Amino acid sequence: MVERQHITQVLDYGRLMGIEELMRYTSLGRNTATDLAKSANAIVRVGKRVLYDRKKIDSYIDTQAQDR
Repeated sequence: MVERQHITQVLDYGRLMGIEELMRYTSLGRNTATDLAKSANAIVRVGKRVLYDRKKIDSYIDTQAQDR
């Protein structure tokens, strides 16, 4: 239970997230979450780290939901 509260706090805090956070945020597997991030143009590279922009992911998902 403590871990779940920590995850929620992390998801509410930062704009950029790692792949594990993206997977939890979208409830998708690693490959599908990565494909989603590519489609949303949400990949941000900081040094060797690959991070994902939450706002771009949200915007992309909103756009996809409106098309249907």
